[in-house]
Amino acid sequence: MTYLAVFESDAWRLDRDVLVRALAQDWPEAEVTLATPGAAGSEVRDVEWRYPSGPGDLEGYAHADGRGVYLEGPLDIVADFVVWYRGLVPAGHQVVFCDDSYSFDGIVPLNARREDVMAIPEQTT
Repeated sequence: MTYLAVFESDAWRLDRDVLVRALAQDWPEAEVTLATPGAAGSEVRDVEWRYPSGPGDLEGYAHADGRGVYLEGPLDIVADFVVWYRGLVPAGHQVVFCDDSYSFDGIVPLNARREDVMAIPEQTT
C-alpha cells in the first residue's frame, strides 16, 4: 500500500536541500537518490530514499512540488517517518496522512506519536 503525508500551501514548500540534510541527519542508514532535472519522472519524484528495516524496508519519495511524500513499507515504520516529516512542516500547515486510494485520511497532530498516525486508518470508515 502506498501512504501519503501531504499539505497544501501556495506560500511554502519543503526545500529539497532541507529534506536531504534532514534525511542524512535523522535517517543516516537511508539510501537517498536525487532526481536529475529534466530526467524521466523528475517532474514528480524529486528525492527518493530506501530505509532498510528488520520488519520491512521503507521506500519513499518527495513530490517535486515540495508539498508531500509518498511512502511504502510496514505501517509502524511509515508512522515513524510521518511523525518525523510532520516536524519538518511548519505548525501553520496541516499535514494529512492518507493512502493512495484515499480510503482513509486524517490530520497529523503537531506533537504526533507513532500511535497517533497508526490510529488514523482505523478512525476512518
